Amino acid sequence: MAELVAIVTGASQGIGRATAVRLAKDFSGVALAARSADALRDVATEVEKSGADSLSVPLDLRERESAETLVKKTLEGFGRIDAYRGRGATD
Repeated sequence: MAELVAIVTGASQGIGRATAVRLAKDFSGVALAARSADALRDVATEVEKSGADSLSVPLDLRERESAETLVKKTLEGFGRIDAYRGRGATD
């Protein structure tokens, strides 16, 4: 598997959760962002069962500094970012 890292926002439920689990099959690392730390733990377990390392970053992206925090923690944890999927990412 190539060393690729994705960030998925809204990863605690719905499309975000499904996307995170799916990306775990093709990426070596998936950073998970959402407000609920408890829900992120569940998703992290699914991501790891699907073959990728996970990094849970509970935060609220409505807060201006949260995006910077997410990028910083992802780079600290994985050393790179190759893909991003979040609400509005394709708009």
